[in-house]
Amino acid sequence: MKMSEVYEPTTEAPPLQIDFLLGALVEVADSLSLGLTLNVGGALVSGVLMSNKEYFESVADEFEGVSEDGAKLGSLYRRFAAENYSDTSVDAITEFIHLKDVVIAQGDTSYLTKLWRGKLNSVDGFSFGTLKK
Repeated sequence: MKMSEVYEPTTEAPPLQIDFLLGALVEVADSLSLGLTLNVGGALVSGVLMSNKEYFESVADEFEGVSEDGAKLGSLYRRFAAENYSDTSVDAITEFIHLKDVVIAQGDTSYLTKLWRGKLNSVDGFSFGTLKK
């Protein structure tokens, strides 16, 4: 680079890689029930793998019994699942992983939650099976 040229940094970062094997598991999540433990940013996230459709329908179930607004949100999630994850739809590139019956552990602290959604490209590592307390 010449002194007269101005360096212009790019704002685009290269795409983060997704573990091929983990991505393949997510693609077939509707046909298997599999316990996984993920390492995500130093925390362990452990639960049972679920499909995209099952995740959105489960979120809809959570909203629907709460209030009229919850029913509207539940309907929105259910419609999204039907339109994007039906048996006849072709899924876009899988970007997220969904777990149910989740334990999130970091250090000496752990949390329980019904559902968890995370970006596949944020997973640092994984193992088969779930955490036991």
